[in-house]
Amino acid sequence: MIYLKPVSESGLKFDHIVGTGGIGSGIFFSMTGNHNLGRNESRNATLLPYKDFCKLHIIMHYITVLLGAKVNGSFRSFPIGSIGNDDIGKNLMRQMVEVGMYPENILIAENYSTLFSVCFQYPDHSGSNITTENSASSRVSPENISTFFQDFKLSGISEIILAAPEVPLKARIKLLEYGRQRGSFNTASLLSSEADEFRNMLGFEMVDLLSVNIDEARSIAQMTNESISSNKVIDVCIQKLVNINPAISILITDGPAGSYCYSKNCLEHIPVPVVPVVATAGAGDTFLGGTLAGLCCGLPLTKGKSDLLFSESPLQSAVELGTLLASLSVTSHDTIHPEANTELLYRFANDNNISFSPDFLKLFTECVK
Repeated sequence: MIYLKPVSESGLKFDHIVGTGGIGSGIFFSMTGNHNLGRNESRNATLLPYKDFCKLHIIMHYITVLLGAKVNGSFRSFPIGSIGNDDIGKNLMRQMVEVGMYPENILIAENYSTLFSVCFQYPDHSGSNITTENSASSRVSPENISTFFQDFKLSGISEIILAAPEVPLKARIKLLEYGRQRGSFNTASLLSSEADEFRNMLGFEMVDLLSVNIDEARSIAQMTNESISSNKVIDVCIQKLVNINPAISILITDGPAGSYCYSKNCLEHIPVPVVPVVATAGAGDTFLGGTLAGLCCGLPLTKGKSDLLFSESPLQSAVELGTLLASLSVTSHDTIHPEANTELLYRFANDNNISFSPDFLKLFTECVK
């Protein structure tokens, strides 16, 4: 198996990740008609045979696969979560173990079912989902986070902390608090409905890299009127976050319009390559997973300029690696592309005439031998 290589001969910038968030599965419906499902509307939809996964699993899967995480390896993945004592949960844990994650802190919650989502996708490939609130994931507590760190020996300096939705905010905040104490690189995402509570719990102060989509950015900006342009929402969202945490970096995905990255007083737009889109569910989580993998390898977060087209100038940055990976992921029906790995990502880039800078090419050293 071939894995991404670090840019520097000194090795990976971050050699492990500790994350909490949802672990679960779901079903997909293909909606009839592009208009939003109304509050009192009944509508026909086609049940699709696609596989759905939840946020922590998606993000950590891609980091784990691309970096070749192994127990006692050069990169290690430590998920903290909870599943039900059911076949769905046991199968998900097996999949996570197979790619190299540590399973010891995935708890089994008796009398609770594994997290489950119902996803619906419109003909234009946009979509949303409904996720169970009273699942096993709801049992993840601040005490579970504290228990993990009691005997944890690895250094926080080379650590990425990931606080993802679908477990209670109190547990995610506790994880971010440990990250701050340990000098870790704290990353987080959140749901639109959580923006105010996350702010009130001082979550934004503890985040180094926040990843949200445009709807979540609207909630942070407190501009939920959808007639307001994305550019205005992005500007206000960034200003509100920077007023709270001047050092924060922010990723905002905006579907086919691409993504935006704010860091160190600069806002950069990253367009998406033109590829045949099969399904977009999970693309935002994949984007974050690829971006974090790039940071682990020593890529800069941004390239320092906005291209009009993806790969107009050679790829240089972690957010471009995230974009490349997300573009590969939308060619699959499943929210985790079942075949995605370093070799497939390299072939995908070549097939789409995407050019790499010398440092970016170092990631794929084993592919070009």
